[in-house]
Amino acid sequence: MLEPLPVPVLRQAMDPRPIPAAWDWPSMRDAYLALADHYRSELAAALSALGEADPPAAIHCAGGRDRTGIACGMALWLAGVEPDVIAADHALSDESWAPHNDGWLEEAPDEQERERRRRILQPAGRTLAEVLEEIEWSEGIRNRLLAAGADEASLDRLVARLRGET
Repeated sequence: MLEPLPVPVLRQAMDPRPIPAAWDWPSMRDAYLALADHYRSELAAALSALGEADPPAAIHCAGGRDRTGIACGMALWLAGVEPDVIAADHALSDESWAPHNDGWLEEAPDEQERERRRRILQPAGRTLAEVLEEIEWSEGIRNRLLAAGADEASLDRLVARLRGET
């Protein structure tokens, strides 16, 4: 059994398995769009919680690249960070996981799963930034989060923190 952490923990489940595009992973773009769409309210709640949290605060998922990347990318976008900088930050996750990739592929139970994992391991490049640009163009990231239940004051606090204004 895990020992309780000495900080408040909020669990916001965003399981990719029930979402075909996020689990089968035809491409990172398709997976990220599906996750961002399906888990609108969870992303809104997570970013609101970050805005409410006493620093330091962290957000994570199993690997720290995909669901975490979407949430952190949205937060950075709201703070006015340039898309290329968001993409570069996101690429650090690929670097962090690179030493584990061969083992993860070898652990796949069959060739079909190994092929799915190969698709997942493709470098992110600008994909997250492009997904965020697409969401911004279609409805606006802030508008999407607010429509999904984000607290406006919490988002404002998060943005101010990320900009170093508080």
